[in-house]
Amino acid sequence: MIQTLGIIIAMVITFPLIATMGVYIFVKLLYHNNKRALHASVAYSTLFYIVSVMMMLRQLFDTTYFGLIIVLLLSGLMASIIIQWKLTDNIIIKRAWKVFWRASFLFFFFSHFTLALVGIIITAMHA
Repeated sequence: MIQTLGIIIAMVITFPLIATMGVYIFVKLLYHNNKRALHASVAYSTLFYIVSVMMMLRQLFDTTYFGLIIVLLLSGLMASIIIQWKLTDNIIIKRAWKVFWRASFLFFFFSHFTLALVGIIITAMHA
């Protein structure tokens, strides 16, 4: 049981698109609403993309970028809060978090595929 859970976690970290599609399909079947399914799949799979990018960076460049990613995430949340404060003169943390988390999904989603392409190129150059 523990080994199966470990394999599933490793698979969704290695291929977070599987987690995104799985959550999308599950929520769409549950609620029959495309928009709700899309938002849920983004919300629940962002963490897998963040961990995946962190592991890909470590594998490709043989160093850890955990601290840099944490600083990047905190800076993004801070920017989201400041922008909301400047636009509306009050801060709603839940809204700022949603905007930040969706922006993080977009950033790490594209970073994941960019790093995959870089990995393929580096592997092809060394072969």
